[in-house]
Amino acid sequence: MAPPLSPERFVAILRAEGVRISEYPGWRDRERDDETGLAFGPVRMILNHHTAGRNSRDIVARDGVPGLPPPLAHIHLAKDGTATMCSAGRANHAGPMAVNAYQAFRDEQATHPAPSRSSGTIDGNDVAYGIETENLGDNKDVYPCAQYDAWVRINAAICREYGWSAESCGCHKETSVEGKIDPRGPVEGYGSRGRFDFTPAQFRADVDERLAHGPDWVPGEEEDPMAGITKQDIYDAVWRTDAVAAPDSAPDRKTNAAWQPESYLKDIGNRVRALSVTVAAQSAAINALADKVGSGADTNQIVAAVQQAIADAVVKVDIDVTQNQES
Repeated sequence: MAPPLSPERFVAILRAEGVRISEYPGWRDRERDDETGLAFGPVRMILNHHTAGRNSRDIVARDGVPGLPPPLAHIHLAKDGTATMCSAGRANHAGPMAVNAYQAFRDEQATHPAPSRSSGTIDGNDVAYGIETENLGDNKDVYPCAQYDAWVRINAAICREYGWSAESCGCHKETSVEGKIDPRGPVEGYGSRGRFDFTPAQFRADVDERLAHGPDWVPGEEEDPMAGITKQDIYDAVWRTDAVAAPDSAPDRKTNAAWQPESYLKDIGNRVRALSVTVAAQSAAINALADKVGSGADTNQIVAAVQQAIADAVVKVDIDVTQNQES
């Protein structure tokens, strides 16, 4: 069961998700429950719309339209991303829903069939939160970045509260048996993505992406893979697990508890020292031979010079390594 949110909780979850809120006067008590004798809830999904007009906040929240009294949604979403709270109870936004479409959203199915009147209908105003997003709906009027971002956040906040996935986020055209076409139109951009056309599938993907992060996540921002990692975490990962194995020359850690990781460091140091000695000796030998070329020295003299150069190089490597270790 998913009882409707209290006005206080509704506002709290939206603000926690980073939505800028405006509260329309009287919204907490404005609903269609008493007038119709039908209770709002339990809620099963979210239904998204476009207003098909400009400056529609008062129409949605207070005035309604001929033949359809207010409120016309729970939230009106302006172009600048401001979400105006219009109702906390039953609102006239959904109309008759095809049962097959409703059940797919209720059950969070991965696919959503076209609404079929032959499957029967239910009153969508009983079971769905309604969001009216300001747009002409002519497939030319653009949803600005701030508006689309807030739209995703609103849906994510409700889903997060109820433990729903984005498959609970529907569009009016996906449930209506009256041929509704909303929402539609171009979107200016979202996160690092440029202009694209609104589609229910992409919208749900954006809601699901947001749900995979915390409420304070900003789309398009690269996450720091080292964020939150402490020095202790690094120490534990290296020394208190088997991530760094003992060298072949060391006793098996599994049978010899006395083995310490420091012995591995010592083994590495010895190998580095040996490699340094080899490189230094080779370089010294080459230089010594080069100095003797054309000097008229005999073989014994050349051999002696090379041996002395190698010895000096080895001594220098030992001194350098020792000084580095001590420092």
